[in-house]
Amino acid sequence: MAQVKRIKLRNITMMKPLLLWLACIGLAYGLDYSACKAYYKQASSTIDSTRVYSVLYKNTPYLIAFSQKPLRSSRIIKHDPFLGLYLFSGKLPKSYRLKPLDTFAHTLPLAAVNATQAIPGSVVNFEKGVFDLGKFSTTLPNDSVISTICYQSYGISAYGQYFVPKILIDRFLSARGGQYGDIGVRVAPNLQASNDQLPKGVIVEQIDIFFPQRLLLPKDRILAINGREITSLAQFEWLVADLVPKSKAQVRILRNNKLLEVSVQVDRRYGGGILQDTFFERYGVVIDRDLVIRAIAKPLPDGLSQLSVGDKFIWVDKTPIKKDSDFWHFRQLLSQAALRGRVELLLLHDGVEVFLRSNL
Repeated sequence: MAQVKRIKLRNITMMKPLLLWLACIGLAYGLDYSACKAYYKQASSTIDSTRVYSVLYKNTPYLIAFSQKPLRSSRIIKHDPFLGLYLFSGKLPKSYRLKPLDTFAHTLPLAAVNATQAIPGSVVNFEKGVFDLGKFSTTLPNDSVISTICYQSYGISAYGQYFVPKILIDRFLSARGGQYGDIGVRVAPNLQASNDQLPKGVIVEQIDIFFPQRLLLPKDRILAINGREITSLAQFEWLVADLVPKSKAQVRILRNNKLLEVSVQVDRRYGGGILQDTFFERYGVVIDRDLVIRAIAKPLPDGLSQLSVGDKFIWVDKTPIKKDSDFWHFRQLLSQAALRGRVELLLLHDGVEVFLRSNL
């Protein structure tokens, strides 16, 4: 006669994590998402041809939307041009409770849900800098939310595989939303090993040619701001973003193996995120991917006032400008010119190559 082996309670307890995981897999891949689609219809709507989502922030519902292009509506209350987020007036029957992209979120089978689709997938990056979007494992359906339980969401779709995560939505809905501090530099992670027992910090790569005071220099290692040690690029970005414009920031740096502390007056940020970042944004200058000026909102200083709409940048100080997606090389050449205090540009103006010289 066959014997029946008893399963000890201890073994069942050990199997609970596995059972939970299998249940999650079943929810994500075995069932349809009709309930979540129904919830989506009550927690989202269309206002002036724009998809809006109701999300909870500090237990209060808010209507938000994402758009890479500027929106116009009488119901827009607030806008963050760096993230493309909008706050609308109004209320919907249901709201999403936002969840952070923590380590646990990266173990979950999720789905991108809208009114007609539910695409299974997972999050493939962690929360990073102040302008960094979340990334899904597959292309997101239009106007979708990232979800695992119908009333919970990890963010709203932006474009392609990217979505706006909770951490950025929370900042937008806070009193700081739409405002970003700046200390006049663009930095890179510190990848060099050191035995100096100092904070890891970040390395200054570029300086803003139009910043009111240029006290920080390329290759400076920023160790701390207002007494807070810098441990990563993402932490630096968040710390600087939360600085109040016109306040003073005490910045501790290592320059040429010497420890220094400089007092930098904080300014507001003008470029970054979904906005271009060429340093010219301070004057409302719009430069397209072909390095052609498309708009100028304010008079530029010194010799740069001769720039006009339609001009195309060819080189900076005799170095041809490489085209890249984030204008890094253009900023780099301008930053080097700022160290010399002057710049020479070669432009294509009305089909004719012209030189332009200016102090910086």
